[in-house]
Amino acid sequence: MVLLLFATQACTDIFLAGLPMIASEFNIPMHITNLTISVYNYSQAFCVLFIGVISDLGGRRATILTCLLLFIIASIWIALSSSIWTIIMLRAVQALGSAAVYIILRLIIKDTLDKKAQIHATGLLVVGLVLSPILAPAIGAWIISFLSWRNCFWAITLFAMPLFVWAWITIDETNHKQQEFRASFSVKNLLRNYYSVLKDGYFASLALIVGATFAAFYAFISISSYIYINQLDIKETHYSYVFIGIALSYLLGNRMMSQLNANNRASQTIIGYGIAISLLATLFIFCTFFMKEKFALIALITLGTCLLRLATALINPPTQVIVTNHFHDKGSHALGLLTCIQYTFSAIGTMTVSGLPFQPSTNFATSTCLFIILSLIGYLLASKGLLSKQR
Repeated sequence: MVLLLFATQACTDIFLAGLPMIASEFNIPMHITNLTISVYNYSQAFCVLFIGVISDLGGRRATILTCLLLFIIASIWIALSSSIWTIIMLRAVQALGSAAVYIILRLIIKDTLDKKAQIHATGLLVVGLVLSPILAPAIGAWIISFLSWRNCFWAITLFAMPLFVWAWITIDETNHKQQEFRASFSVKNLLRNYYSVLKDGYFASLALIVGATFAAFYAFISISSYIYINQLDIKETHYSYVFIGIALSYLLGNRMMSQLNANNRASQTIIGYGIAISLLATLFIFCTFFMKEKFALIALITLGTCLLRLATALINPPTQVIVTNHFHDKGSHALGLLTCIQYTFSAIGTMTVSGLPFQPSTNFATSTCLFIILSLIGYLLASKGLLSKQR
């Protein structure tokens, strides 16, 4: 299951070093090339809202196997495609597969294990999410330096196909309440639950925090190859090492979050630490406006981005806990909406940084300042909402 999660999540960033190559091959501007990222994120945002419900009604096994097969077919088609617009559409199909694996594996764990075992199993499963941003960009950069960006998708295909066979043989149906789900399901009730969550001001503030911080990070993901490879003339393989630092920063942030939680710090306080670190990161990135020297730009952008990733580790888990507990019986709907908004903002971050008319590093610095200011506003609104609830 860890490998399956790694394989589907790797398609997010394995080809990042090849974005300038794709733009050159298809003779298209950066904002068109980066639709391969933003469309993928928008599609994930939509799919996570409904894929769990589909598996409730149609079964876990059938849903995950169908979506995983579509993921493999889309990967092969992308590797063979001669049209950028076909590739962009197929990225949406890939996102369906990734969303299904991301959600349904967790539901299978929930169906089959007790609460204590679920926590342990989910912790192990997250290893796939941690490994992907460390290994996928580095593997992709080496593939691109010797072959081409298309071979990244062949690599994903070759890795995913035996895992599909494993899933077909190993995964049994764990949802034994399909008839109950079908009897109680109503589109009207589903939409009513989502609406009741969306109109809650406290939820909106928390969603703005998470969404804006993820938008800042995905702005980096989508433009980083243009900064390091095109603007700063860094080799593809050396560029990929930046993501190792980013992943290690996330692990450090996750460790800090766990320690603060063990010391009984309030979730809102932990989020506040994350906001403070993201503001420090923004200060480093803001300094790039005034820097021309290559080494200084590399140092400030890399350090700032690592701090941004550390901040998301402090912000995201406590926010999920707050949201789940705040809505009680609608916790799953709130968590689904939060994830949807997170992916939507990620796509907005990609589109924003790609559409600015400056050089790549300036685009990144501008978008980072914008999104972190939004996250600060969200935190101030959430703190105000929490105080009013306590009164």
